[in-house]
Amino acid sequence: MTASDERTLGILLAKVEGIERVLARADDQRAAMHHRLDAVVDDVSSLRTDVVGMKTTVSSTKEVTDEVRAWKQRGIGALGVVGFGASAITWAIMHWLDKIADFFNQ
Repeated sequence: MTASDERTLGILLAKVEGIERVLARADDQRAAMHHRLDAVVDDVSSLRTDVVGMKTTVSSTKEVTDEVRAWKQRGIGALGVVGFGASAITWAIMHWLDKIADFFNQ
């Protein structure tokens, strides 16, 4: 083997070793990408589960909201009930005060 052949063989060997290093790095990068993709799949699965739970909560909340909306349309909403109660208490106090005044005026 001549010096030129040895030099060519050395160059080829260095190129093959370089290719092996590139392939090893590519394998590591692919493994990291698969790991990240698995993490994204887990996150999406968790989000899907959360969304299903939220749909259930929203549908049950919608029933209550629709019921309150119906109350308001019929005029018995929370403010209507409070207003009626306050009116009744005011009437009772005024009636009681009239009775006390009548008692003292006798």
